[in-house]
This record gives sequence, structure tokens and C-alpha cells, in this order.
Amino acid sequence: MQRFRRPALAALAALALAASVTQVVSPAGAAPLPPAPRKCGPMDVVFVVDDTGSMGGAITNLKTGINQIAQEVENLTGFDYRLGLATFKDNVTVVDNFAPNNRTPVVASVNALAASGGNQEPEASDEALNTVVNNLPAAGRPQNGDFTVGWRSNATKLAILITDARPGGFDDNFDTTVANTDGTNAALRATQALGKGIKISSVYVPTNNYYTGTTVPIMQNYATTTGGLYTQSQANGSGVSTAVIDFLRDCQRSDVFIKDQAVDTGAEPNPNSLFWNSPDIKVCPGLADCGPGIQPVVGQSNYIHVRLNNPGPNATANGFGTLKVYRTTPGGSTNWDPVTNGDWTFIGEQTLSVPVGGVTVAKVLWSPVPGPGHFCLLARWVSASDPMTFPETANTSLNTQRNNNIAWRNYQTVRATPKVPGKSWFAVGNATERPIRTDLVVTSPDRPLVGSGRVLVDLGPRLFELWRSGGGKAEGVKQVGQTQFEIADPKRAAFIGIPIKPGERHTTELTFAAGDRPGEFVQHVVQLSEGQDIGGVGYGITVERG
Repeated sequence: MQRFRRPALAALAALALAASVTQVVSPAGAAPLPPAPRKCGPMDVVFVVDDTGSMGGAITNLKTGINQIAQEVENLTGFDYRLGLATFKDNVTVVDNFAPNNRTPVVASVNALAASGGNQEPEASDEALNTVVNNLPAAGRPQNGDFTVGWRSNATKLAILITDARPGGFDDNFDTTVANTDGTNAALRATQALGKGIKISSVYVPTNNYYTGTTVPIMQNYATTTGGLYTQSQANGSGVSTAVIDFLRDCQRSDVFIKDQAVDTGAEPNPNSLFWNSPDIKVCPGLADCGPGIQPVVGQSNYIHVRLNNPGPNATANGFGTLKVYRTTPGGSTNWDPVTNGDWTFIGEQTLSVPVGGVTVAKVLWSPVPGPGHFCLLARWVSASDPMTFPETANTSLNTQRNNNIAWRNYQTVRATPKVPGKSWFAVGNATERPIRTDLVVTSPDRPLVGSGRVLVDLGPRLFELWRSGGGKAEGVKQVGQTQFEIADPKRAAFIGIPIKPGERHTTELTFAAGDRPGEFVQHVVQLSEGQDIGGVGYGITVERG
């Protein structure tokens, strides 16, 4: 069989395999035992199978090996797996959705496959991948059944494509027009999979060599783009099952991490507080490096620089993936949603690699920066070889603390003069699934505001009423307006016991009125729930001469 993979990944996979597989020694004179299987952690695996008439040999070979394939999945995952099955001709059929430890129904479905029909080549392999990569429902598509369960963020995600045909969409025609080529659509599927940390590994079955020169590069591109493997079986389908097992075993792990704080070593979960102040995220005017704390310039192009560190505690291979960056209003508890992004707005992404023992800086264009120019930034490393250790929830704080693939930068630079105060905002929210009572705490980690300056907090009408309904307790503040308060104790002031319902989010206005002497100081605003830090913002205040 012929195999093709990204050259760097091929070498690294070999090194990782040598390092992580234990050779079992057999008794003298006996045949050597196979190496013990590696543990790949949780896995989501979907088989995408061409079941047209020409695929009879390949399907027979897959049936012969399906029990061994299923056993391999169980061995590699420690029984933490989900399987799926989709077939295609000129349409797509979802046979099995993801379900926990669903070996029995999927094995039965594979054994029930029958090669038939197809109405000649090409087939809808690109649309079958579209279905499984993007979790598409059947509505509005020539598709039988929904594939909407979704991939787990903490699982190794693998789509295995088996076909002998070119991709043709749903129209049974290999389109080569400049405006809409099926090859371009197939490449888009690979790019989308890469952005979701899904590896596509493919088996080409050369039942007819007439289109081999066109089909092979497309199937190789699935593998090279996503970090998967490519294999060509025999024309009669021999080698399909062996290839699938090779794909499953190719689950080497990298461990790229983004620091939550300067002391962060990449350990998961991170036990330290102030996890929302990542030193590895900053905004620069251009591609060149810049100092920390640069405030983005509204209306102009900026670059978000994110430092990616490898090794993490479990690194065994180069990290290859996509760095994604999001923004939201500065604040505490924020909601994350894998489809809509929740409280976060997507900015951009960059695909890159991080060598073992090395550091790479991703540089994501932010253009233009919208007003008013004060933002919290979230960075997520999405990689097929480095899934999240803990499943992502709706709670950004928990996601950040638990997963070293995620970092949160809530640091704002604010300038003020004696005549023009600096202003910013803080959003008080509840990303949990239950009502909470939250404390809003204002502290100064170094020294209070320079000179005779003041810090004012305007809760706004709704948050003020919630605070009063919770008992109206506060420390270190004095009321100076209907909803405005002055921080009387710059070392620590707090609004205590504010009741917040799930999904609520209320924005306060902060005013930093400069004193009579220039200088710099840092003010932290932190949201607590049951005494635990659930998000905050560091405000770097520069007091300039008027």
C-alpha cells in the first residue's frame, strides 16, 4: 500500500510512536507479540464510506476487520469513545450518530452495508464530509438523517473517508469551472475540519485508474491539511481495514499551552487566581513585537500577538493547529457557546505549528478595531493532536482554568489627565446554569491612585436595583450619585451579594479621575461567586500631565 502524509508529521509520528509504544517480549522461540496499544484519550471517530456498486471489495474488507477496528478503539481510548457512520452515493445517508461507547450498533451497521448503485462516478464524498465536519441536519439537503450531535472538544476527532471516486457534490458531475470546482469544495472541507481540530484520514480504492490522477491529490490534501494520513488500498479492497487501524493509532499528542499568568506551567487545571490576565496575549500596532498593555487603536488595523508554548507537561510531538481569537466587553463571568460563541465575537485565526521545546507567536489581524476600544480577548488553540483536556462548558472561567489551550486577557490600558478622566467598563454576568450571588471587588495590587485622583463606579439602574435587592451591602465605597459610588478604600472595596440570574449580563461604567501628579497604577475589578474568582479585568491607568 502507498502512504502519504505531511512530511514533518510523518517523522514526528514515528518518533512519538517509538517513544510511547512498549514492545512486549515473548518467550524464547515464540513469535514476537504485537506492541501494546497506546492510550489516545477520548476519541470521536466517524466512518464516511462510499457504498456504490464498485466498492464491494472495500466494504467486504471493512466488514472483515470491523470487530478488530472496534476493539482497537476501545483499547486506545479506555472505553471513552463515540462512533459514527455515514454513507454516500450522489446523496448522503447518516446511518449512526455519535453516542457513548456505541460499538454494538455501529458494528451491526457496517456489517449491514451493501455496495449498490451510484449512477457512475463521481460521488458526494465532499458533501458527506460537509455533513460530518459541520454537523449538518438533513433539512434542505439530499441527505437522509441528521448528524447534529456534535464533536466533543476534549476528544481526538477523526473522520475516516473510504472511496474510489472523485468528489462531485450532489449533482453527479465533477465540476471544473473556475467559479465552482469540486476540488475547491473538497479543499474547503479540509480547511473547515482543520479549524475544528478534526483529522481527515482517507483510503483511496483504485477500482478504476482512469481518474486516479485527479482523485489522489484531493484525498491527500484532506490528510496534509488536517494532519491525518492517506493510504491507497488494493483494487479489490484489501488493506482497507489495516489502513483504518493505522489511522486510529496515529493519535500522538502535542501539548501546546498559553499561559494564564506569568507563573503558569501549563498544568491542568490551573489552581492559581487571576487566570484572566494572560501575559501571552497582547495587541500590537503591526506584526513587529511591542510592549505589553498596548491599547488597540479604534478604526485601525492591529495585530493580536499570542505566544504558544510547547512543551506542555505532556508534549510528545510538534503542535499543529489553529489559533482562534475572540473579543467581548471587559467583565467577569462570560458565556461560551461552541456554535454562536456566546458573549464572544470572533476576530480571526491563524494556522501554524509549534515545535517541541519551542515557542511560536501567532499574529492575528484585527481590522478594523471597533469602538469604543476596550475589550477582553480570548485565545483558543484548536488542534487535532491536542484536544481540550476537559470538555468545554458555557462557563468561560471554568474553560480557561481547566484547559491550557485557552487563555483570557482582560487587561485594559486607560489614560487620564487632570482635565480629562479615563473611562472604561466592566460587565457583571452569570455563565452558570443557576442563580448566583456575586461580589464585585475593586482592588489595587500595587498602590492607590496617584495624587488626589478618584475611582468612580456607576452600577447603572438595573445592576443598582439588583444590588439593593440583595441587601445593598458594600465595603470601602461611598455613594456620590443615584447609582454612582466612589472607591473610598483603594486597597479593597466591594459590592456584596448581587443576585444574578443565569445568562444575565450588566455593564458598569468606570471613571478614573486623574490626580494632580502624573504616574501609573493598576486597578483590578474582580467578580467573585461563593468567594471564588470567576473573572476580572486589570486596568493599567496612566495619569498624564494636563
